[in-house]
Amino acid sequence: MPTLPSDPFVLHGSCFCQAITYTLSLPALASRPLLDFKSKNSIGLQTETDSHLPIMTIDHCNTCRRIAGSILQCWLILPFSWASFSLLLRSDASSTERIEASAKDCVILSQSLLEKTHIRYFQSSEDRHRTFCGRCGTHLTFFAGKEGEKWGGHFDVTVGSLEKESVEMVVAGRQGWVVDGIEWVKKLVRVGIRGFDFVEEEPLEVEKEKS
Repeated sequence: MPTLPSDPFVLHGSCFCQAITYTLSLPALASRPLLDFKSKNSIGLQTETDSHLPIMTIDHCNTCRRIAGSILQCWLILPFSWASFSLLLRSDASSTERIEASAKDCVILSQSLLEKTHIRYFQSSEDRHRTFCGRCGTHLTFFAGKEGEKWGGHFDVTVGSLEKESVEMVVAGRQGWVVDGIEWVKKLVRVGIRGFDFVEEEPLEVEKEKS
């Protein structure tokens, strides 16, 4: 069955400190681009019954794992036109003034946004652009290739930066870069927690206070 709602829906996300927030507005299934899975630049099918954007994928890539500092990364791949960003200005520490920006301006950063806001980017390899919050460090987006090439009008959003209510609305439907995966992590994804002798622990008081 499809892993994403077929009706229009909206997802909200942000970095941890909320200096950068974003809204993803997804149209009804009939208005979502159909994936050309025969193309050499295809981003693949999400499930057999859901061949439209967006795609939600678990990523075993070594680079993404190390950059995220997590055993797995998870991406939502969607058109630029479905996303909008709100950015806190860096005028002073007490400022609450924000500016609105398009996804393209935030993913392929202009010098103006770098100077005025907390959004930052780096290239993990040639033509691989990744953005993050310069104030709290949350990783936010990924874009492969020069604008208009390869991935064209699509970019990736980190699913972990979505608000909890939004994450609960969507379910990952595919895995990528499995060949790079850590064996016990691949097993965890494949068979679930019942395949392990995990001990469930309550957080210590100091950890509760920290969170």
